[in-house]
Amino acid sequence: MHCQVKIKIEPLYQEEAEHLFLEELGSEVALDLEIRAIVKSIVKECAGLPLGVITIARSMRGATNVFQWRDVLEKLKESDMGLRDMEMKVLRNLEISYDLLRDHKVQQCFLSCALYPEDKLIDKLKLIEFFIDQGLIDGLNTRKKQYDRGLAILNKLENVCLLEDHDSKVKMYNLIRDMALHIMGATSLVKAGKGLTRIPQKEYWMDALEKVSLIENHTGEFPLDMSPNCPKLSTLLLNNSLSYGVAIPDSFFKHLWKLKVLNLSGCKVRELPDSISNLVNLRALLLTGCSELRHIPCLGKLTSLRKLDASGCVCLEALEDVGMLVNLRYLDLTNTCIKRLPNRTLGSLLNLQYLKVEAVVNGEDITNLRALEILECFFEDVDDFNKCVRVIEQSNDPPYYELKVDQEEPKFHVKVSYAARFGNCERSVHIRKWSHSIASVGGDYIGICILIPLDVRTLAGKECDGITNLSGMGQLGNLSC
Repeated sequence: MHCQVKIKIEPLYQEEAEHLFLEELGSEVALDLEIRAIVKSIVKECAGLPLGVITIARSMRGATNVFQWRDVLEKLKESDMGLRDMEMKVLRNLEISYDLLRDHKVQQCFLSCALYPEDKLIDKLKLIEFFIDQGLIDGLNTRKKQYDRGLAILNKLENVCLLEDHDSKVKMYNLIRDMALHIMGATSLVKAGKGLTRIPQKEYWMDALEKVSLIENHTGEFPLDMSPNCPKLSTLLLNNSLSYGVAIPDSFFKHLWKLKVLNLSGCKVRELPDSISNLVNLRALLLTGCSELRHIPCLGKLTSLRKLDASGCVCLEALEDVGMLVNLRYLDLTNTCIKRLPNRTLGSLLNLQYLKVEAVVNGEDITNLRALEILECFFEDVDDFNKCVRVIEQSNDPPYYELKVDQEEPKFHVKVSYAARFGNCERSVHIRKWSHSIASVGGDYIGICILIPLDVRTLAGKECDGITNLSGMGQLGNLSC
């Protein structure tokens, strides 16, 4: 953090700390005398440190039974045994608020936040995607429901002072992050934002490791024969860490067969090792912004893969066997050189919820993807475009969309979203240089025609002097401009 003056916060007096505790507790029910006495003792155990007072108080909201209060006080007293350092004492106290989360997956979501660099403002939606990638938000049949669950989890962590709210982002207090790293202990290796110039040596890659974060470093050296033996490793974050010219040795993934999340986003690698093809438990392969990447090995065996994000891989021209990834929920190939997908690729990906490609796709394939919530693609044929419009029109949950037609460039650009928070909040159609008919869904037309959804709000035309027919435009009751 950048600041001009550092001000030391002195510990609160007992009376001040009690007032802060009760204020943060926010209890509308009067506490009985026994609980009030316990509150005094709890506050004393917090040593007047505001963060400790606030965190414990928020964790105890809704606790009305005296035995709950006695139990927390006992835990605080136990944490004091053998601890002379005040910061270490607060860490122990804060762990109690972590224990009070109770839900194991919520606890794991909290610990995941510590994998980011210190003082990092973390985008909420990207963080929720990370939770989903790890399987921490599962068992819900739509991405919209998963996002709602994720936002509820973040709200819970903010309310108990384990995360700090910054509108669309969150941040961890440094002391809270220290506590999270302490809890993870030997199961994690976190060197995020530490300015590393080479991958940590072999002795750091212990058998017990489950999560490794080397985010935002400047690694320019990768030992050629490196092959970590970490049979429990499930999450490996190397995003924005590998410099130009770095090659990942094929041996590196040999023993990482349990890997579920691999994030190489922003790395300057030119190709990925063939051994990635054998990571059969991989759920998420993240390659966003790998601007030098030219080759991805065959992915056909990765049938557990649920997310493949290669957006921004501007040199990437092809992907092999994507159609075999039958469990894929999320596919983003925008801003790549992939302009056409092989026939029937999408037809077998029936679980897709999120699809963004700058490639020409088949309209029949899109109509069969019943789980789709986010769509961005191109159609080459007006009939394929109209099939997509009919799907929009028949939806029980009307989506947001942006449809673009340009006769000079014989492609139809489609963006569809079933949730405003995913970015597109419009219902608009933009037409340029169209010289045939336009009709609302259900309107009468003859010959070549583009269909317009009935709930369109914005209909814009430019250089459309040759339009021959406007059928059913009077039915567009929501049209505003």
